[in-house]
Amino acid sequence: MENRDLIKNAVKYINNLGSNSTTLDDVAKKAGFSTDYFNRIFRNHTGFNVMEYVRFRKLNRAARMLRTSPERDILSIALECGYESHEGFTRAFKEQYGKPPCEYREKMKAQPLVWADNELNATAVAEFRHVLPDFFEKDADEVIDWLLEKDAKRHGYTAVTIAINGSKIVSDKDSFEDGFVTIDNFFKNPYLTLVLDDLANLRNYIDKLLPLKPGHIDFIFHKDVPFEDVKSVLEGIKCKSIEERNETMYFGEPFVLPKEAQKYDIHVLQTQDLEAVDEFIAGYPDETFKKSGGFGLKNLLKKPLEQRPLSQPFGVFGGKKLLSISYDGLQSTHGFCLNNCVHTPNLPDTPKDAIKYLYLTATNAAMEKGYIPFEDAQFGEYAKRHGEFDAFDLGFEKVNTVYSIDF
Repeated sequence: MENRDLIKNAVKYINNLGSNSTTLDDVAKKAGFSTDYFNRIFRNHTGFNVMEYVRFRKLNRAARMLRTSPERDILSIALECGYESHEGFTRAFKEQYGKPPCEYREKMKAQPLVWADNELNATAVAEFRHVLPDFFEKDADEVIDWLLEKDAKRHGYTAVTIAINGSKIVSDKDSFEDGFVTIDNFFKNPYLTLVLDDLANLRNYIDKLLPLKPGHIDFIFHKDVPFEDVKSVLEGIKCKSIEERNETMYFGEPFVLPKEAQKYDIHVLQTQDLEAVDEFIAGYPDETFKKSGGFGLKNLLKKPLEQRPLSQPFGVFGGKKLLSISYDGLQSTHGFCLNNCVHTPNLPDTPKDAIKYLYLTATNAAMEKGYIPFEDAQFGEYAKRHGEFDAFDLGFEKVNTVYSIDF
């Protein structure tokens, strides 16, 4: 097994430690290396030495607990994260987050957790540059501002995604404006996105990225490019498939539901709906949803409306039976706000019109809060499974095309 794979396993081991303690010797032994050598190659691949990364992950876990468990006192969180005293924990937390735990909790209590809060991209640039040393990290906030100034309609989703995911940005040029790469979660399943000025740079960038042995690369341009031209430029690349998909936004008036929609009860799910939610989860065919999505939904419904994040799940009921749930994606960065795809898990045999009316209701609620509806999934087979309508049917406008290579 290559060093790179062994380091990935070590990072995974550290990320899964939870409240368990560990030592440098423990992690080195787990990876199959002598201690001194392992610490050196770990830094080369991640930018941290081993125990720095252990500390980083423990404090990151503490930060999430401070935000999601307001009823817990700080000392109990410190003890669970491996610190023996309030003082030692406070000192370490302030060094990493710039403020003591109590101030951090107060500042962040009204902000919903996003993927970036998991800090899973912390090692991404070091691992990327270990393979491709000619690339250098760029300031994400500067890139976001530039994308929004250049074309917020085309690049708004990319800008928001960089912020929400905590994506790392790298380029092999002094300026990122001709092209750059966003990196997400490198040590699990690296997700790479290329943002390019035009087609001329595509093959050059793809060839540079191949030593990373990527499983998947997305790429977008600053202007429309014919799909046939893309495939022509990539001719000879060994891959499973090259595909394209649309990104769309809606800029119209709120949707008006027909009178027949009144045969369904559609409302924001609340505590009194927990029994119906339990029945929905029991009848829903996807086990992953039952274990994660359903668990998170029930925890959310136990909170009063005023204590919830900005996003709210709606439900559509036929009588007392919950048929489908909507999950919105209210996300923003640097003043640009979009609703990132409305997802509508539904029970088998749910009437298609019920799913559509739920979708419209949730989308209207997002627009009332000032968020632009965005879709890149409500097309094709996905649309057929979720109400047999797609975004174009509703008046969404194509704003960009994403191309993908699967290797």
